[in-house]
Amino acid sequence: MTGQKGLFKTSVARKNLMAITGLFTAFFLIIHLAGNLVLIIPDSYFPIEFWGNVASAHDMYNAYSHFLVHFWPITVIAWILYASIAIHAIDALLLTLNNRKAAGSKYVKFNNSGSTWQSRNMGILGSILLIFIILHMAQFWLQYKVLGTREDIYELVIETFHVWWYVVIYVVSITVLGFHLSHGIDAAFRSLGVYSTRGMKFAKCFAKFFAVILSVLYAIIPILVYFNVV
Repeated sequence: MTGQKGLFKTSVARKNLMAITGLFTAFFLIIHLAGNLVLIIPDSYFPIEFWGNVASAHDMYNAYSHFLVHFWPITVIAWILYASIAIHAIDALLLTLNNRKAAGSKYVKFNNSGSTWQSRNMGILGSILLIFIILHMAQFWLQYKVLGTREDIYELVIETFHVWWYVVIYVVSITVLGFHLSHGIDAAFRSLGVYSTRGMKFAKCFAKFFAVILSVLYAIIPILVYFNVV
C-alpha cells in the first residue's frame, strides 16, 4: 500500500495520469463537436421521410440533447468526464508546484530555449479553459439538466449565440483550447512512451492538425449563428 501511494506521488505517474485524462477529454471534444455541428445544418438536409419525426436542426439538436441526458450509460460517461477534468486540473497544479519548487533549487536548472509559447504557458491556458468550462456549464448544463428551467436547449443555445460578448468569449476560449491541445496532445503521447524520432514527429504534427481543425469547427458555430448564416 505504501509502495502504491509512493508510485502515485512520482512526477512520471502524474504525467501519465494527466496524459490519460487529457486524451479522454480530447476524445469527448470530438463527440461534443459532432452534436454541436447539428446547429449549423440547413433544414433542407432533414427530409421527414428519412429522419422520422426529426424534420429540422431544431428537432435534431433537442433529440440529441434529450438522449444525452436520459440515457444512463451516457450519464455514467459524463461523470467520468467531469472526474477526468478535475483530476487533470489538480494534477497539472501539483506538477506546476513541484516544478517551481525544483526550479528554486540551486541544483536544478531548466533550459526553456527550445520550448514553444504554449508549452511555457499551459498553466495560464488551462486556467482560462477551466473558467470557460464553468461558465459554459452554468449557461447550458445547469439550466437544462440540473434546474430544468429551460426545456428547449436548441432555443437556449441560439439565444446565447446571438449575444455578442458570449460569442467573443466563446471564440477566444476555443482559440485558447487550440493552443492547449496543440501542446497537450503532443506531450501526452510523449508521457505515454512515444520517444522514437518518427513517432514524436507524427505526434507533433497530429497534435497541431487536431487542434486547428477542432478549434475552427467549434469557433465557426457561434459565428454563423450570430450572423444568421444558418
